[in-house]
Amino acid sequence: MSDAGTLLPTLYEADAVGGWNVGMRAASHALLDGVTLPPGPLLELGCGGGAFSLELGTARPGATIVGLDLRAAALAFAQSRSAAGAWVQGDLLRLPFAGPTFALVVALDVVDQVGIDAAEALAMIRALLLPGGATLLRVSAHAWLYGPHDVAFGTGRRYGRNEFVTLVRTAGLTPARVTYANSLLSPAVVALRLLQRWGVLGFSPDLYDEGGVNRLLGMALRAEASWLRWRNLSWGTSLFVLARREMERG
Repeated sequence: MSDAGTLLPTLYEADAVGGWNVGMRAASHALLDGVTLPPGPLLELGCGGGAFSLELGTARPGATIVGLDLRAAALAFAQSRSAAGAWVQGDLLRLPFAGPTFALVVALDVVDQVGIDAAEALAMIRALLLPGGATLLRVSAHAWLYGPHDVAFGTGRRYGRNEFVTLVRTAGLTPARVTYANSLLSPAVVALRLLQRWGVLGFSPDLYDEGGVNRLLGMALRAEASWLRWRNLSWGTSLFVLARREMERG
């Protein structure tokens, strides 16, 4: 690839049909299903083309939804899909918000990106949350899997479970759920990523456009989403943490 993150625009352009995108959104909704929130707007950091933000608005009718992204093209795409959301251009580490504002902050594959200090980002997320508010975080799991796929999609690093949970707690957030995802297909995914990392196989973005792969990913991740409504997954290639900013005591 010519530079890190070259493939990122394809993620929001293919939001409506991509098996990974559709399936991971289903998993995210499953983890948020039934989560009580204080009154207040909901924020998605790194909203891309706005697919999850718009679905969040449907799941939480009446809530004000704010989608933030660094890329003007992503926000233009989101705006073209719906003018109902508040689409804001901004940098994760220089957010255009001040003080506790949001009942929910969602950051999916954001704090693990190139150039992001996860500890600093998590502290900022905590500062944005209203007391009693929640954040849903997703990062790439297992440092030993880092390879060409991560470089192409702008992933700065992958995290171990204990390492990332420690960062969340240090930021002043209390984990409520910690679970892996992309578990059912993980043996094949791990084998492919390691072969790419070792140079045995080349990385090809065409793999993510292949219809059969998309359908298989979508089916597997939607099945996992059904499981995640009630139980956690003990292994996978992505890591979710649902955490809260505790109510102030005094």
